[in-house]
Amino acid sequence: MGDKSRPDRTYPPLSNEILERVDRAWEALEGGYLEEAGQDAEELMEETDEHPEVRFLLGAALLESGFPGESLEHLLACEGQVDDPVIHQFYLASALFDNLRPEDAEALFKAVLTTDPDAAPAHYGLAQSMEFVGRYAEADHHYERAHELEPEDFPMPTRMTEQAFEEVVHEALQDMPEELQPHIQKVEIVIEAMPAVESLAGEPGEDPITPGVLGLFVGPSLREGGDYDPVSLPPRVYIYQRNLERLCGTREELIYEIRLTVYHELGHYLGLTEEELEQRGLL
Repeated sequence: MGDKSRPDRTYPPLSNEILERVDRAWEALEGGYLEEAGQDAEELMEETDEHPEVRFLLGAALLESGFPGESLEHLLACEGQVDDPVIHQFYLASALFDNLRPEDAEALFKAVLTTDPDAAPAHYGLAQSMEFVGRYAEADHHYERAHELEPEDFPMPTRMTEQAFEEVVHEALQDMPEELQPHIQKVEIVIEAMPAVESLAGEPGEDPITPGVLGLFVGPSLREGGDYDPVSLPPRVYIYQRNLERLCGTREELIYEIRLTVYHELGHYLGLTEEELEQRGLL
């Protein structure tokens, strides 16, 4: 699975000073200081002639920062060349998942679990990979296992029947802010269990949309001339039920997030920026 275009090369051991900086960067990454970790990794890449251990760090930082395409390139390039191959497998599996390759991700998450059957993050990642391709019963088994192992870090998804979910969406539409009411008839609202792979693929050279996306607006906004055009498809909002269920720990939280997602995506139809959405209380 690695990058076979790169010739094999031998790297000298990293100095203690560099190793300490790498460790500090990992600590920053694990502590949520993503920008700091990424900057440290970039500097270390230059100083170490792109050493595999540093490339691994950079790939992990890019993944956590929302750049799955670049992350995957770096993680593939250092495959088989790092001191902790199991942790590398986990990050590589996660990057493959975010790059819309759930089958490849599943294989690597399973490889991690072969080595460490009680790795809760790998169970959770495996569940997401299975869920993305519609294997819901298998996915729920691994969500349960992750929750058993680390209940605080991996809460169980809050499930809701399709009918109940649709009712919450319908009520959200009825209760829409006044500024959105005149436009609702122009937008088709589609509820799906999970997003389709083709709906998440980005333009060439762009990162795909994350498989965990809660909702998606497709079509022209009002500012782009979003009135009905018989030649093009009408504006459409997708709401993804299982992604929302996974996000929420209680039914009350799920209802809130469903409504928020509906308003958020319809706000995009109006052509509002993230800042404008926030100012109107839609984020």
